[in-house]
Amino acid sequence: MLVTVKSVFNCNSDRFFDEIRKSKSLLYISKPLIKFKSLRRQLLPRELSEGKYLVKMYLLGLIPLGKQWIVITIDPNKKLIRDNGYSKLISKWDHQISLINIGNHKTLYTDAIEIDAGVLTPVIGVFAYIFYRWRQKRWKKLIKRNFNYDS
Repeated sequence: MLVTVKSVFNCNSDRFFDEIRKSKSLLYISKPLIKFKSLRRQLLPRELSEGKYLVKMYLLGLIPLGKQWIVITIDPNKKLIRDNGYSKLISKWDHQISLINIGNHKTLYTDAIEIDAGVLTPVIGVFAYIFYRWRQKRWKKLIKRNFNYDS
């Protein structure tokens, strides 16, 4: 199942791409729907780079959803970030973020997620759509505050 959610944001695509790679942005935009907790000795790095990160996820910060591998690849030239993640429940969570500068200080932001979770795929697909709409709403709020994560 493929889920795609797009928005146009009032933000320079270069600045936006820098912010997207920060771990604190992942934690901020996912809150409060999903909370991530690192399960390895090292915490999530300040800036996500290519590699594998094992996290435990919680729905609404309370309900355990299990462990998930976040597998990051980055193409800075095309402003693409890919999380080709997976878990015991979800065999494929291939999430690609793309940013396209559309002029006038505006960026077309796209979340495209390919999901395979067997018979649970439709349910997880609906959740993914809701989750990524939420994330984009949080991005809009964060951009409006000039990426001030504290307020």
